[in-house]
Amino acid sequence: MSARLHFTMEQLKNGTHLLITDVDNVFSRHVPLYGFLEEGYDVYHAFEMRYPDHIYREFGFVICSGHQFLRSSPATIRFFDIIMDQCRGAKCDDQVEYNNVFFHYLKIEWDNMNGTTPDKRIGALRVNTTHPENANLLVESVTGRSSVTNHTIKIWDRDFAWRLAGSSREENGAIPDYCPSLNNWVGMPTKCEALTGGGTKVYTKLAQFEVWDEHCRMGQLLT
Repeated sequence: MSARLHFTMEQLKNGTHLLITDVDNVFSRHVPLYGFLEEGYDVYHAFEMRYPDHIYREFGFVICSGHQFLRSSPATIRFFDIIMDQCRGAKCDDQVEYNNVFFHYLKIEWDNMNGTTPDKRIGALRVNTTHPENANLLVESVTGRSSVTNHTIKIWDRDFAWRLAGSSREENGAIPDYCPSLNNWVGMPTKCEALTGGGTKVYTKLAQFEVWDEHCRMGQLLT
């Protein structure tokens, strides 16, 4: 993790814009990355589910360190300087430290919130399901600016950058409570406990991808 962070900082300082994405994310369609540059925000994040738990309980949502777009700008580099300072050591938990910085250091002023925060906004859309890990997670995209680094922020809506748990209650296991729309860009399937995939982490991931393709993507294509 330390190596990835150092590489990211080097590329940002070299003027390279970066899409950071975990290798087990599943892309549903082509989205030109220049569109994010044209939209104008410095940093784009995806919603996480509930980890780290203590930050979720305090702020009502968390961001995902495993999928983000970073514009090479002085403001983004200032933001990443804070990440680098907090995420020390090769075994740093980047998910914890990203959210620690995001909520405790950046002092974000949210757009069109009238002084409130995304989790407190009246009428905010949430995942409507009885699944214990997915229920009530925020759905809609939000934007803002850090008063510390002055970098602008957009969190993609959860349909565009899909991050939810699968269900292990079905007999065949890991069926999502719902699938994203055709607007979906990337899926990050997770928590498919009922799939063993032969007992190894790699084969379990492959089994999860098959469920994603067959249950969600193929179903969308047929409709």
